[in-house]
Amino acid sequence: MEQRILNYLEEHKTEIIEDLKILVQAEASTSDIEELKEVREILTRIIADRTGLKVNEHKRDGGHNLLEFEIGTGSEKILLLGHYDTVHPVGTFKMHQEGSRLFGPGVYDMKSGILSAIWAVKAFHDLNIVPEKKLVFLFNGDEETGSKESRELICERAKDACAALICEPPAKNGDLKTGRKGVLGFTIDIKGKASHAGNAHQAGINAIEEMAHEILFIQGLTDYDRGTTLNVGVCEGGSKANVVPARAKLIVDCRYESREEGERIKDAIRNLKASVNGTERTVTVGSGRPPMPETDANMELFEIAHTCGERLGLNFSHQYVGGGSDGNFVADMGIPTLDGLGAYGDFAHSENEYLDLEQYIPRMALLASLLQRI
Repeated sequence: MEQRILNYLEEHKTEIIEDLKILVQAEASTSDIEELKEVREILTRIIADRTGLKVNEHKRDGGHNLLEFEIGTGSEKILLLGHYDTVHPVGTFKMHQEGSRLFGPGVYDMKSGILSAIWAVKAFHDLNIVPEKKLVFLFNGDEETGSKESRELICERAKDACAALICEPPAKNGDLKTGRKGVLGFTIDIKGKASHAGNAHQAGINAIEEMAHEILFIQGLTDYDRGTTLNVGVCEGGSKANVVPARAKLIVDCRYESREEGERIKDAIRNLKASVNGTERTVTVGSGRPPMPETDANMELFEIAHTCGERLGLNFSHQYVGGGSDGNFVADMGIPTLDGLGAYGDFAHSENEYLDLEQYIPRMALLASLLQRI
């Protein structure tokens, strides 16, 4: 079966790449609501043209609507997840090709993965392969900022799934992802008291001084042995050099491996006592993503994928990684989850983001094969 699928996809490589280029050139970051609408329209058209299936659009108040379609009538269900938003503001850089590398915003993370799912369905249709399980595809437009508007529907669709496959890209060496760290975000607002830095220095309460103490404390919570990292990524404060600053703000990223560790970090940051007398602090914890533990069930999915890969001439292993995805939500529900089933490339979230066209079709065949072997 693997060779049939691979041969079919190779025969249609020109059409597949044409679809991919159209999708990549439809630029939209998570905040570009009108542009996201255009991406959905293009995706809906590609799905309809290639599969003949009806696409349901689930509207959200913030404009990050989800697209859903399905195939098969089996008693068991496999959920496939992908996102059509990117981190790149419109016009950041243009799509171009250098040898076998196709560069472009979202080409690797993860429009190519979405297209892999669509063409897997087309391959089934044209090769008269009937999926033994019902396949449900769900694509959202706010993954890059935490999937706040789509999390509820993702978890609803995952409730009775026997497996979830995530079409995010693999690790940069091609490994699949059997586990992911949890993600927490903190915003810390510090309030001091403004005064003239020359004439009334003692009357002021310096919020930036407090911020400096907190930066050192938060960074010090990093514990590599536990798999915990904290990064103070944004610092803001003050207005002018001759004014004692009344306000400061920190934005912090945290990655952790267990729920217990996540709670430990939350408590440490929330309960930190101010070092500078008179300052007040407010801690806001973002919704984040729970950890995706590397379970036996996840490893069973990987072993099936590894066998499929061998039949396709692919060589890869698996990794537990620090970055989060929507697979975290599903795995947290106890659903067997395998991530990294998208396209091979590198440099996600940068202007060097690229897809390796030579490995694109075999990786697409891997996804299609796995859907039949689970």
